Amino acid sequence: MPSAKEWLTESELTLLQLWDKRRAGRTMPERSDITPEDLFPWLGYLHLLAPIDGGRDFRYVIFTTRTLVGRDRDMTGKFVSDWGDERVVHAMRLYRAVVDHARPVYNSTPERHEDDWVVHSRLCLPLGTEDTVTHIISMLTPVKGDYRDPIHPTVVDP
Repeated sequence: MPSAKEWLTESELTLLQLWDKRRAGRTMPERSDITPEDLFPWLGYLHLLAPIDGGRDFRYVIFTTRTLVGRDRDMTGKFVSDWGDERVVHAMRLYRAVVDHARPVYNSTPERHEDDWVVHSRLCLPLGTEDTVTHIISMLTPVKGDYRDPIHPTVVDP
Protein backbone atom coordinates (compact mmCIF):
# COMPACT_ATOMS: atom_id res chain seq x y z
CA MET A 1 0.00 0.00 0.00
CA PRO A 2 1.41 3.43 -0.89
CA SER A 3 2.09 5.96 1.83
CA ALA A 4 -0.61 8.61 2.20
CA LYS A 5 1.85 11.25 1.03
CA GLU A 6 1.95 9.56 -2.40
CA TRP A 7 -1.78 10.28 -2.87
CA LEU A 8 -1.28 14.06 -2.61
CA THR A 9 -1.46 16.34 -5.63
CA GLU A 10 1.38 18.78 -6.20
CA SER A 11 -0.71 21.58 -4.72
CA GLU A 12 -1.58 19.52 -1.62
CA LEU A 13 2.04 18.51 -1.19
CA THR A 14 3.16 22.16 -1.39
CA LEU A 15 0.63 23.13 1.30
CA LEU A 16 1.83 20.25 3.49
CA GLN A 17 5.42 21.43 3.05
CA LEU A 18 4.45 24.97 4.10
CA TRP A 19 2.69 23.56 7.19
CA ASP A 20 5.76 21.46 8.03
CA LYS A 21 8.10 24.44 7.64
CA ARG A 22 5.91 26.66 9.84
CA ARG A 23 5.71 24.10 12.63
CA ALA A 24 9.50 24.34 12.98
CA GLY A 25 9.95 20.99 14.71
CA ARG A 26 6.88 21.33 16.94
CA THR A 27 3.86 19.02 16.82
CA MET A 28 1.99 21.60 14.73
CA PRO A 29 2.19 25.32 13.93
CA GLU A 30 0.03 27.80 15.79
CA ARG A 31 -2.62 29.68 13.83
CA SER A 32 -0.48 32.84 13.92
CA ASP A 33 2.43 30.98 12.26
CA ILE A 34 0.56 30.84 8.93
CA THR A 35 -0.60 34.14 7.46
CA PRO A 36 -3.35 34.76 4.89
CA GLU A 37 -0.57 35.77 2.47
CA ASP A 38 1.03 32.34 2.92
CA LEU A 39 -2.23 30.72 1.85
CA PHE A 40 -2.81 32.88 -1.24
CA PRO A 41 -2.14 30.06 -3.77
CA TRP A 42 -4.91 27.95 -2.23
CA LEU A 43 -7.55 30.60 -1.52
CA GLY A 44 -10.96 29.44 -2.60
CA TYR A 45 -10.13 25.82 -1.78
CA LEU A 46 -9.61 26.13 1.98
CA HIS A 47 -11.87 25.93 5.00
CA LEU A 48 -10.66 27.04 8.41
CA LEU A 49 -12.45 25.22 11.22
CA ALA A 50 -12.37 25.46 15.00
CA PRO A 51 -13.07 22.35 17.09
CA ILE A 52 -15.86 22.75 19.65
CA ASP A 53 -15.66 20.80 22.93
CA GLY A 54 -12.65 18.75 21.83
CA GLY A 55 -14.23 17.73 18.52
CA ARG A 56 -17.88 17.23 19.44
CA ASP A 57 -18.54 19.59 16.53
CA PHE A 58 -16.60 22.02 14.34
CA ARG A 59 -17.34 25.65 13.48
CA TYR A 60 -16.42 27.02 10.07
CA VAL A 61 -14.34 30.14 10.73
CA ILE A 62 -13.87 30.50 6.96
CA PHE A 63 -15.85 28.48 4.43
CA THR A 64 -14.75 28.16 0.82
CA THR A 65 -17.33 28.72 -1.87
CA ARG A 66 -15.17 27.92 -4.90
CA THR A 67 -15.87 24.18 -4.96
CA LEU A 68 -19.16 22.31 -5.33
CA VAL A 69 -19.19 21.88 -1.56
CA GLY A 70 -19.65 25.63 -1.20
CA ARG A 71 -22.30 26.10 -3.85
CA ASP A 72 -25.04 24.74 -1.59
CA ARG A 73 -24.72 27.61 0.91
CA ASP A 74 -22.22 29.67 2.86
CA MET A 75 -21.40 27.91 6.12
CA THR A 76 -19.05 30.58 7.55
CA GLY A 77 -19.80 30.87 11.27
CA LYS A 78 -21.96 27.73 11.21
CA PHE A 79 -21.24 24.19 12.39
CA VAL A 80 -20.49 20.98 10.50
CA SER A 81 -23.57 19.48 12.18
CA ASP A 82 -25.69 22.20 10.50
CA TRP A 83 -25.33 20.42 7.14
CA GLY A 84 -28.08 18.06 8.25
CA ASP A 85 -27.29 15.37 5.67
CA GLU A 86 -24.87 12.48 5.07
CA ARG A 87 -21.93 14.89 4.73
CA VAL A 88 -21.96 15.35 8.51
CA VAL A 89 -20.86 11.77 9.20
CA HIS A 90 -17.89 11.91 6.81
CA ALA A 91 -16.79 15.39 7.87
CA MET A 92 -16.99 14.60 11.59
CA ARG A 93 -14.94 11.42 11.12
CA LEU A 94 -12.30 13.34 9.17
CA TYR A 95 -12.01 16.36 11.46
CA ARG A 96 -12.08 14.23 14.63
CA ALA A 97 -9.14 12.23 13.24
CA VAL A 98 -7.19 15.50 12.96
CA VAL A 99 -8.03 16.42 16.57
CA ASP A 100 -7.31 12.89 17.87
CA HIS A 101 -3.94 12.53 16.10
CA ALA A 102 -2.85 16.20 16.04
CA ARG A 103 -1.26 15.42 12.66
CA PRO A 104 -2.17 15.99 9.01
CA VAL A 105 -4.96 13.74 7.76
CA TYR A 106 -6.01 12.97 4.16
CA ASN A 107 -9.13 11.41 2.71
CA SER A 108 -10.96 11.10 -0.58
CA THR A 109 -14.61 10.05 -0.82
CA PRO A 110 -17.57 10.63 -3.13
CA GLU A 111 -20.27 12.97 -1.82
CA ARG A 112 -23.78 13.75 -2.96
CA HIS A 113 -24.30 17.39 -3.98
CA GLU A 114 -27.68 18.37 -5.31
CA ASP A 115 -28.43 15.76 -8.01
CA ASP A 116 -24.90 14.56 -8.67
CA TRP A 117 -21.95 12.84 -7.05
CA VAL A 118 -18.62 14.62 -6.74
CA VAL A 119 -15.29 13.48 -5.36
CA HIS A 120 -12.96 15.74 -3.40
CA SER A 121 -9.72 14.85 -1.75
CA ARG A 122 -9.17 16.63 1.54
CA LEU A 123 -5.90 17.44 3.21
CA CYS A 124 -6.52 18.60 6.77
CA LEU A 125 -3.78 20.31 8.74
CA PRO A 126 -3.92 20.91 12.49
CA LEU A 127 -3.01 24.25 14.05
CA GLY A 128 -2.57 24.80 17.77
CA THR A 129 -0.33 24.21 20.75
CA GLU A 130 1.82 21.15 21.38
CA ASP A 131 -1.11 19.05 22.58
CA THR A 132 -4.29 20.90 21.58
CA VAL A 133 -5.71 21.44 18.09
CA THR A 134 -7.30 24.90 18.04
CA HIS A 135 -7.98 25.13 14.28
CA ILE A 136 -7.92 22.94 11.18
CA ILE A 137 -7.03 24.04 7.65
CA SER A 138 -8.99 21.82 5.27
CA MET A 139 -8.03 21.93 1.59
CA LEU A 140 -10.56 20.57 -0.89
CA THR A 141 -9.28 19.39 -4.26
CA PRO A 142 -11.68 18.14 -6.94
CA VAL A 143 -10.63 14.67 -8.10
CA LYS A 144 -10.62 14.45 -11.88
CA GLY A 145 -10.18 11.48 -14.15
CA ASP A 146 -10.07 7.95 -12.80
CA TYR A 147 -11.46 7.72 -9.31
CA ARG A 148 -9.86 5.19 -7.02
CA ASP A 149 -11.57 3.53 -4.10
CA PRO A 150 -12.49 5.79 -1.20
CA ILE A 151 -9.61 6.65 1.09
CA HIS A 152 -10.81 6.96 4.66
CA PRO A 153 -9.11 9.43 7.02
CA THR A 154 -5.41 8.55 6.98
CA VAL A 155 -2.55 10.25 8.83
CA VAL A 156 0.03 11.83 6.50
CA ASP A 157 3.65 12.06 7.61
CA PRO A 158 5.18 15.33 6.33
